[in-house]
Amino acid sequence: MLEYPLFARVGRDEFLAYHAFHNRTLPFLVILPSLLALVSAVLLLWIRPASVPLWSAVLVVVLDLAVLISTAAWQAPLHEKLDRKGFSTEVIDTLVKSNWIRTALWTINALLLLGMTATALLAAR
Repeated sequence: MLEYPLFARVGRDEFLAYHAFHNRTLPFLVILPSLLALVSAVLLLWIRPASVPLWSAVLVVVLDLAVLISTAAWQAPLHEKLDRKGFSTEVIDTLVKSNWIRTALWTINALLLLGMTATALLAAR
């Protein structure tokens, strides 16, 4: 939502260096947290409080997997195009638009996790 639109504001001459820096930060700022979220979601299947329905824990895993699939199938190839071709308004626009899929998945996931937390806390009272 914030970062990809900025790609279009980077000058053509500076874009490859900017995108290379973006790629170097991915392991720690994006990939690791995404993998930790997936591992946590899978663990939740076994250690969820009894008050939290199994379907909600399964849905969290499915949503996390959907984010990873979207990333691997759609966003990663677009980043590879930017690495090869450099600045491309068309590719950047597609990246921005396709990222809304992940944004929606992350938002649904966050709301679901918030609801699960509220359910567990209320049941613990």
